[in-house]
Amino acid sequence: QLFGPLGAPKYDEYATDIKASGEHLLDVINDILDMSKIEAGRLTLELEHLDVADAVRDALRLVAGRADIAQVRLNNEIGVQPPVLADKRAVKQVLLNLLSNAVKFTETGGEVNITAEASGGWLKVAVADTGIGIPAAHLSKLGKPFEQVESQHSKKHKGTGLGLALSRSLVEMHEGVLTIESDEGVGTTVTFTLPLAATH
Repeated sequence: QLFGPLGAPKYDEYATDIKASGEHLLDVINDILDMSKIEAGRLTLELEHLDVADAVRDALRLVAGRADIAQVRLNNEIGVQPPVLADKRAVKQVLLNLLSNAVKFTETGGEVNITAEASGGWLKVAVADTGIGIPAAHLSKLGKPFEQVESQHSKKHKGTGLGLALSRSLVEMHEGVLTIESDEGVGTTVTFTLPLAATH
């Protein structure tokens, strides 16, 4: 009972830290396994008519706790969109990775917006934050495994860079495109496209 009697607040704090570390480790392991499957050509998609709005709501629920702690507002502006032809698990994973990154690199009081627009047989989904942004010279690093831009803020949030690389690979498996636009000190917008079910 190093920190006092059982039930003392310090024990709750350490238990929370242990749980968060375990979840982070599990995320890293799953990302590595999925990247390995993609590179080996062994990850297959189960395509279905998918309402992206449902996947967005699921992903937002999973990051809501982190956003509350960070005091970052999540704005769901996805609206009603036509269904896409996509793998539900893959789309949810892409959304979760992008939203988690957006929350992680947005300072207290900032916000994350998610929008979508259908055009030319594709649904374009954008996750935009008011975070720290990325220097133009470093944009080319992003989306590659184990690449992460170093900054004072990012040093507080260690990562592998796998999430964005995995997201790009999953989008490309749907024949879509993932792009990143950023202004340092202003924010970052990550956009990806998925094929509309009616046209594919």
